[in-house]
Amino acid sequence: MLREMGKRDKDLLMQFLEKYATVMPRTMLRYSIEKFEEEERQYYMGLKKN
Repeated sequence: MLREMGKRDKDLLMQFLEKYATVMPRTMLRYSIEKFEEEERQYYMGLKKN
């Protein structure tokens, strides 16, 4: 669902991820960012580690 939302409004998805990436299940986060550029994916996966 989030991935599809990102296709329509990537900025909105990025705002959502900034707020919730640290508490989202890892699988959900991965699906959400799979269409992002490599640098963006690394950034959001890095948030999960902290």
